[in-house]
Amino acid sequence: MTYKFYYTDYSTDKHIRSDEAVSESLDNIIGQMNSLLQEPDNFIGIIDENNVMLQFMVEDDGSICVDIPMHDQKGSLTKNTNLNECISLVDSLQESILIEQIEGLEFKAW
Repeated sequence: MTYKFYYTDYSTDKHIRSDEAVSESLDNIIGQMNSLLQEPDNFIGIIDENNVMLQFMVEDDGSICVDIPMHDQKGSLTKNTNLNECISLVDSLQESILIEQIEGLEFKAW
C-alpha cells in the first residue's frame, strides 16, 4: 500500500513540498522517519487516498509532534510523543488514516 510522502530535512536542506508529494510504501516512509526525525524542526508528512494528512515534526526537546491539519476547522489535531510511537502509528496504517484510532489527539486552533 502506498501513501503520498513529503518532508523537510533542514540538516541537508532537502525537501519535497506537500503539493509535490511522491508515492511511497509504508516501509520506505518508516525508513525515512528513522533517519529524518532526529533533528529539531525536521518533518515528514503523509497523505492518504482521501487527502487526510498526517505530519510528524521534531520539537526542540526531541519529542515529536503528531499533527493532523483540519483546514475546515482552522486548526490541527495534535499530540506530542516519541519516535517509536510515531513509527508504530504509521506501521499500523491500512488503506487510509483513521483519525479516531489515534489516541491522545487534542484540537489546537491556528
